[in-house]
Amino acid sequence: MRNAILIMFIFLTVTACGPRWYYPHLDWLLPWYVKDYISLNTRQRGELATRLARHLLWHCQTQVPTYAAFLRGIKSDLQNPPGTLTSDHIWGYAAALKAYWKDLMRRIGPDVAAILATASDDQIAELYKNIEQDNRELEYTYVDPPVEEIFKNRTARMADRLEHWIGTLGDDQMKAVQRWSYQLGNTADQWIANRRRVQQAFGEILARRHEDPAYRQGFIRLLTWPETRRTERYQRLHDRRTHLTVALLAEIGAMLTPAQRAHFLDELEALAEDFDALTCRPPNRAL
Repeated sequence: MRNAILIMFIFLTVTACGPRWYYPHLDWLLPWYVKDYISLNTRQRGELATRLARHLLWHCQTQVPTYAAFLRGIKSDLQNPPGTLTSDHIWGYAAALKAYWKDLMRRIGPDVAAILATASDDQIAELYKNIEQDNRELEYTYVDPPVEEIFKNRTARMADRLEHWIGTLGDDQMKAVQRWSYQLGNTADQWIANRRRVQQAFGEILARRHEDPAYRQGFIRLLTWPETRRTERYQRLHDRRTHLTVALLAEIGAMLTPAQRAHFLDELEALAEDFDALTCRPPNRAL
């Protein structure tokens, strides 16, 4: 299942417009997004709005400043003294990002569970119909094309992401991306199979939402730790893909030109400043 309701902003922060435009609009963007998957009744829409407002206030007061500091920490690693992003650096960043994500899931999990507990069987069926449509679209994009096209498209996607952060890739950097794409192999079918396993697990929990006292705890646990549903085979695949990607990023980092380094530092600071602008302070309270 897509992590519902309040988490889309994490993905929006890497879009071209950036978080400064999207974040203030999440109070209406996120309900619109949710309605793509499930038709909410009037009571559910009101409940969503109330819970969303509370979480957005918490997030902009406590989490957004942490994201700005995180980005400036990466910037400092590159500047003082000038260095490269090693594998150890990247593993550390990944661990921090994972911790931020888990904190967010633990925070919003009770409200997501509460809203879905009010869903009718027809609403849950609608939700899963739309989720499966997403799965089929992912298969069309990542599984169905010929293998060479899959590798080529993956190379292009990674190159585009890197060029957003560091500017135009050099020949050696592009070759590194191509090697990485081929090393990953053709495994999207296993990725989608894992998605379906997690979705099925959510479905089993949701089926007991009206009578199981442990429903909420089980839902929050799975929302926070979906990796517990991975098979051993898929976990090995996931670990291999992660190691290859970290190695690629370290290799690219070691090849940064002065212009690319400057571009990267500018992008980090620009995004950190966006988060600075989005930080909100608790209101002053009269003594």
